[in-house]
Amino acid sequence: MILVAFGTRPEIIKLFPVINALRQRGIPTQTLFTGQHLDLFHDVKELIPEPDFRFGEENSRRSTPETLGASFVRICSTTEKLFATHHFNFVVVQGDTTTAWALAQMAFYSNIPVAHVEAGLRTFDLQNPYPEELNRTLITHVAELNFAPTEQATENLRQAGARNIHCVGNTIVDSVAHIQKTNGFVPEYSNKVLITIHRRENHRLLPDIFDEITTAANLHPELDFIFPIHPNPNVQAHRERLTAPNIHVVAPVSYPEMLRLIATARFIISDSGGIQEEATCFNKKILIMREKTERPETVAVGLGRLVGKNIQAHLAWALSPPPANVRSPYGLGDSSVKIAETLQNHCQ
Repeated sequence: MILVAFGTRPEIIKLFPVINALRQRGIPTQTLFTGQHLDLFHDVKELIPEPDFRFGEENSRRSTPETLGASFVRICSTTEKLFATHHFNFVVVQGDTTTAWALAQMAFYSNIPVAHVEAGLRTFDLQNPYPEELNRTLITHVAELNFAPTEQATENLRQAGARNIHCVGNTIVDSVAHIQKTNGFVPEYSNKVLITIHRRENHRLLPDIFDEITTAANLHPELDFIFPIHPNPNVQAHRERLTAPNIHVVAPVSYPEMLRLIATARFIISDSGGIQEEATCFNKKILIMREKTERPETVAVGLGRLVGKNIQAHLAWALSPPPANVRSPYGLGDSSVKIAETLQNHCQ
């Protein structure tokens, strides 16, 4: 039996193709939702079967978000009880969340092999992104199988002494292809600019970032800036700084709608790791509102530029046409099949 664990919206988005591939091959699979992001679970719950195990329902009654420590302790404690009563041949975790590290650590304590999807991403700076850089680095040391999305990630794992490294591409390409086929939207270049800001390390910079966005919007009244604002109170607290009439602050959108916005945008402004990958699936430029990225491939193919909190100086680059016929550096859309095949071989 394989357990696939997830607790956040991005994990579900990147793991649902893996769950489908495992079940299509007849591999016994169960799923666990840890409740790390209850507020965004309903947005993507249709992508997965009803989880076999669910934690964190009591958090829906909390008036304030869980702290990192409280979330980690809760997930570890509940997972330890689950592993004491259920047998699993592998635990599959994805990326660098609190859920991923807590499940990996508890699996290690219970002598259950860990398979790490999207392994090997690094900035080599524990503060950027925080705390994800630490989480994924720790998972590397306990993972039995490491599924790297790119050659750079593969090399990072080799340098770290990781075991059983498989360069399989990133499952985000599988996910985007599935959603695009299901919803039938066609990429184009419009007057819309998509904005997403949520990273913890940017919270203290939000007043400056939001002022930059307002100035950029005032300088380009021909553009419509679409900002699905994150529900985090630290982000919501500064929304009144977005004063330009062509900035449209909207509620968080569904994942298919987010991909539609990416597919039809002129360019993107974001601090999201996932959107750096998704932008390449549609050949869209992205101003990356970070000082460092663990996804240098987006920059290398000419679609991404690290700008920190400085938007205005890079608007001319963002508005210029993207490189022609760039193929996503994150794979061909067969990552989930490769992962399922490898897991099946290791379970025999």
